[in-house]
Amino acid sequence: MRNLFFTLAFTTTLSISLYGQTDTLSVSDKIKIERDNELNIYKNKLKVNDIEIKTLQYRLSESNNTQVKVATLDGLQQKLDERLKALETASKRKANYNGQLALVELLSVQRDLQPAQLFSSSQTFFTQLGSISNLQNYPSFSTWKTEYDKWYEDKGKEDQMTQLVNSAIGLIGDVSNKVPLYGSIVQTVSSGIGSLVSNFGNRYKELKNKTPEMLRLLSATSQFENQKAIIDHEWNQINKELSQLQAENDKLLREQLTYYGIDYTQYESEYLNATLETERDKFKYKCRTTLNTKLTSLDKDAATANKWLGQVETYMYKVQSLRIRFGNLTNRMLSNIDRYEQLIQLFSDKTKFPEELTYKIEGLGKTLSSVKKNFSSTFKPEKYIEDSAVMYIEKNE
Repeated sequence: MRNLFFTLAFTTTLSISLYGQTDTLSVSDKIKIERDNELNIYKNKLKVNDIEIKTLQYRLSESNNTQVKVATLDGLQQKLDERLKALETASKRKANYNGQLALVELLSVQRDLQPAQLFSSSQTFFTQLGSISNLQNYPSFSTWKTEYDKWYEDKGKEDQMTQLVNSAIGLIGDVSNKVPLYGSIVQTVSSGIGSLVSNFGNRYKELKNKTPEMLRLLSATSQFENQKAIIDHEWNQINKELSQLQAENDKLLREQLTYYGIDYTQYESEYLNATLETERDKFKYKCRTTLNTKLTSLDKDAATANKWLGQVETYMYKVQSLRIRFGNLTNRMLSNIDRYEQLIQLFSDKTKFPEELTYKIEGLGKTLSSVKKNFSSTFKPEKYIEDSAVMYIEKNE
């Protein structure tokens, strides 16, 4: 066990050091410091009280004098009462501070959950990503299609099987149809065109010569789209869970603001719509004061004195759960960005894929690097999850 003097000296030094950096500390950090310092004072009082109780107990067991025993019993009862009061007060003060922390962190999560902040830097990337499978963007397809249309008008309309292949080509070639560029429809086009090549003849030699290059492009873009669809599915799932989390967070925030007597419209104007971090911090400090006043009032009222502690603890653990889930979601988002990165690296190989495709893929990679950099500087999922797990635990415990 630490020496009592060392504990006091360490706490004092820590307080001076941290409070000397108040400009760099978040509101949450300041709450934790205040909480830990105040609870440390109670712990030291309890240590002293424990020594006093043991001394009195020893005196009681060793003395045979009735008057001494009575006086010692009175003193022991007083110290036990003091201990119970200190334990109760420390427990309530801890709950008060952790209630403040829960509300402040709930506000922070609500701010981070705003879709604009999460996805503003990724819009360009997803626009480029969606254009990769648009065959109209590739000269090898558009020039082939021009020659193919001439052949079809001249020779292809007569055969029903050719008409089926032509319909499939129309579907994959028109991005407005929103037909996925993989699966049976691409197989129909590839095998169908393969069987038609021999029918092109010398008159359509240019179409015949362009067909292998077009089919290579079709195969490559189809592979890319197929693998991208798997990653996109996970991204869609993340978006759904994020929307659900946002709804739960807003509901819990409304409950807490109502419970503590904080006006929701004031929260919107002074916090949610605030443009400066200093303005948001100002609102957080206002919430802290209001919360402390409310809990003090509830504790003094006999009808609510034994109820508020359980309510605050319920809010605490709901907020903790939301923070951990948000951390897990941002972690999955970062993992999905990595999966896009791996996809881009795979299809950037000029020895395996058409150059016109790899050129677009390289441009996509540069945009993704910017997205990843912005995301990583804003969200640190592992630290977020770690901090959430220990947010109510004192550092010196």
